Amino acid sequence: MRAGSVVEVAVPLPVDRTFDYALPAGGRADPGARVLVPYGGRRVVGVVVGSREPEGRDPSLRRVIEVLDAERPALPALLLEVVLEAARDALCPPGVALAAALPAGTAPRPVWRIVLQQGGERALARGEARGEVERCLSELARGPLSEADLKARFPGVAPGLERLARLGWLRREAATRAPRVREKKRRVHRLAPDLDYREARERHARAPRRLEILERLRAAPAPLPAGPALRSLVAEGAVEWSEEPVRRDRAEEPLAPAQAQPELTAAQSEALDELEAAIREGRGQPFLLYGVTGSGKTEVYLRAARIALDQELGVIVLVPEISLTHQVVDRFRDRFGDRVAVLHSGLSAGERFDHWRRIRAGEVPIAIGARSAVFAPFERLGLIAVDEEHDGAYKSGDAFRYHARDLALLRARASGCPAVLGSATPDVETAFRSTRGEIRTLRLPERVERRPLPQVEIVDMERERRRRGKRALLSTRLRQVIAETLKANQQTLLFLNRRGFATMVYCFACGFAQRCAHCDIALVYHAGAARRRRDDPVEGELRCHYCGHVEEPSLACPSCGSADGGLLGFGTERLAEEVAAVFPHARVARLDRDTSARKGAQRSILAAFHRREIDVLVGTQMVAKGHDVPGVTLVGVVAADLGLHFPDFRAGERTFQLLTQVAGRAGRGEIPGRVVIQTFLPEHYAIDLASRHDFPRFYRQEIARRRPHGYPPLRSLIHLALTGRRGEDVEAAALALAERARERVRDEPVEVLGPAPAPLTRIRDEFRWQLLLLGEIEPARRIARELQGGARFAGVRLRLDAHPLQML
Repeated sequence: MRAGSVVEVAVPLPVDRTFDYALPAGGRADPGARVLVPYGGRRVVGVVVGSREPEGRDPSLRRVIEVLDAERPALPALLLEVVLEAARDALCPPGVALAAALPAGTAPRPVWRIVLQQGGERALARGEARGEVERCLSELARGPLSEADLKARFPGVAPGLERLARLGWLRREAATRAPRVREKKRRVHRLAPDLDYREARERHARAPRRLEILERLRAAPAPLPAGPALRSLVAEGAVEWSEEPVRRDRAEEPLAPAQAQPELTAAQSEALDELEAAIREGRGQPFLLYGVTGSGKTEVYLRAARIALDQELGVIVLVPEISLTHQVVDRFRDRFGDRVAVLHSGLSAGERFDHWRRIRAGEVPIAIGARSAVFAPFERLGLIAVDEEHDGAYKSGDAFRYHARDLALLRARASGCPAVLGSATPDVETAFRSTRGEIRTLRLPERVERRPLPQVEIVDMERERRRRGKRALLSTRLRQVIAETLKANQQTLLFLNRRGFATMVYCFACGFAQRCAHCDIALVYHAGAARRRRDDPVEGELRCHYCGHVEEPSLACPSCGSADGGLLGFGTERLAEEVAAVFPHARVARLDRDTSARKGAQRSILAAFHRREIDVLVGTQMVAKGHDVPGVTLVGVVAADLGLHFPDFRAGERTFQLLTQVAGRAGRGEIPGRVVIQTFLPEHYAIDLASRHDFPRFYRQEIARRRPHGYPPLRSLIHLALTGRRGEDVEAAALALAERARERVRDEPVEVLGPAPAPLTRIRDEFRWQLLLLGEIEPARRIARELQGGARFAGVRLRLDAHPLQML
């Protein structure tokens, strides 16, 4: 598209339209370029989505303040089109979606700044200003301040800013600050090209520091610390300097030693042949790589990536969890060296920007990361691989509620390259599309080297409770097999999808349970948290896992004052403590969000596990999928039925997937694996079929259960969530919105479900109601847009999700 002098700009605000702006004379901004524009009395950074020549002079047309990507658009043209299409599908404003596709903090920051006026100068000169106002005006006389800085430094002045502006003492105006994240550079010094080195040495013979600098730079250019000797050599022209970019990524030791490239199985070869044909022919075809755990799906990605790179095409590999990037990145770097970029939120903003910039500059052809890596700015793509495609972590819960798998399919189709969706437990919706011929299925039915799948044993915890007379965290059978595994010098993985030490602090005298002051949820006790004060009577803290609110635990009940209280429930922290108590000689570690919060901690724990420095690793779903640790021969699932109690039609699917995936961590080396699943629902179909590794039968049963209700994938679902500070306002808005919805769905293949309070009725002091549209996707989207456009409820916000995975 040729750039015109009028550009169509999407701004990063909740407005479902774009705006026209005039370019400066001689300016150019291609689609995908970022521009700084005025909007509503302030400045915002938008993205150009189109351009045209003006039909005539339009004095009302506002002007672009600055083109930020004059040389090369931040978003390649194809990626721009894909994000705009995904925004329409997700019922998201275009500017909000485009902002999510760009690295955060890399654009100038629009701010309000305060500028001293002539009236303020006269007030200072005449002594009319007093106290903090005088100090503030004196500071402004040195130069403008941002409004945020002024309020922080002169809090007493902040409430009177409008009055001072009316007096003509100061002015509030739109401005910009430099980006938070920029290319990092350093000065590199070198000898001047025309320097007579011998003569320079003689001239500085009595200056040892200058001689040292000359000798060092004669060997090679180098960054040097500033000092008088260096400044003197630069001033006389003996030394020159230039700025060079610095990469902020860190070289890290691989988790496991590199392995020789394995010989492909027959099934892997067949799958690779089909992918190779699609890559070479430029077919934007979706594939489901359905293979049991340990069947070598990553090796297929590696070989297909080689084929794409041979065609000088880019490759994107998505993984659902940051914890999985380490092992995948290691394997790709072992095969492709430094030609791999990494994109995920576990990196610093500067590190992410450096990787993004290298991709945009064409310096690296492979991007690996979590869901945001789907926006890697490649011009030409040859392959997109979505590993563990079933995982709910691919769904964004932010303003742009995209699903990375669906966006990957859109991008592959637009780029003319295959998209490979890999899983041992495919998403039911993906499998449904596969049965209809929309996605081609490639099968890997056996583990590599014909290794057997692990043997799975189910322990009925209700029977265990009756036999032992009490509930236990670890059954007799699980304790027995852990002991056997430790004796054999092998490793154990224990899975419990719940953090903390106890899920509830409960008073047995009055029945009071400590709940979050801001959410309708019980506080979780974390025993390992440090005391806030030395005189705290109780260690640990009570923490809300939804808003982060923290309270100090008390020895007495806050309601009745009784000391007859206790801890109910359990989490990974308590499980790790119990394992360490039962097996005091075992090296026990924990991997969950608490232990991996510090940068580098996650990789450090995984590296120790790979080096066999950990005998028993306790973890949440961070340990449940993707990890390939040959020493693990036992997997224990401590509470298999936790997820089955959620009010969600996908509860059985998620439980089946988690159990099958975590079971697949066992027996990936030479020694066969075994799995022990503890549950109070041993006959539940999801648990029973997971123990048999039987996805085809699970899929048939799951579809049969959803069919009478028309749940996805049989029909589409759109979630309308209303939130606000006043519960009665939210309820009234939900009832009114539902009435409008029912009026609009007449004669449409769409059903309205609700309204009803959300299962978690209050989070972060906001009350929550919801309703659902169930039916054909296009009419449902149209109705949702109409409802959103007409929804004006004081103090209540409406959010739409066109593909909801969580409705709590």
